[in-house]
Amino acid sequence: MTVDDATGVARVNVASWHESYSHVVRPEVLAAMDVERAAAGFVAMLGGTSAITPTAAVVAESAGELVGFAVARPSQDQPPVREVELWAIYVLAAAHGTGAGQALLDAALHDAPASLWVWQDNPRAHAFYARNGFAPDGARRVHQPWGPAPIVRLVR
Repeated sequence: MTVDDATGVARVNVASWHESYSHVVRPEVLAAMDVERAAAGFVAMLGGTSAITPTAAVVAESAGELVGFAVARPSQDQPPVREVELWAIYVLAAAHGTGAGQALLDAALHDAPASLWVWQDNPRAHAFYARNGFAPDGARRVHQPWGPAPIVRLVR
């Protein structure tokens, strides 16, 4: 992933939240998501001027179009349960089942131990992560700005 990918990554990010999280994220949060603002955040991240310092940032394309991305970074958990956390992995619904998600996860983490946070009510994601060796460790939290739905930590 490069700075030139920022707008495409932002489009995937915003679209994926709308496609996947409407049942757990407050409608006003989804409505406020903005591709331009998200792109600026990705430019800052990739340019080294944000709090997110990626250890890996990769994209997936199909027919020349960006369909997914993944970002790994040093764990932000205190204390960290793994050195690396999968901060983001998103694939457009139209590309689900194509192997894009698996390719992104493999490129971002390889076989390394890692942690991640996922919506508790996201069975598709839980199944994907379980196939890749992740399991809940009991940590759970609610990020109020997004809504009352809890997220849970998975580790491998």
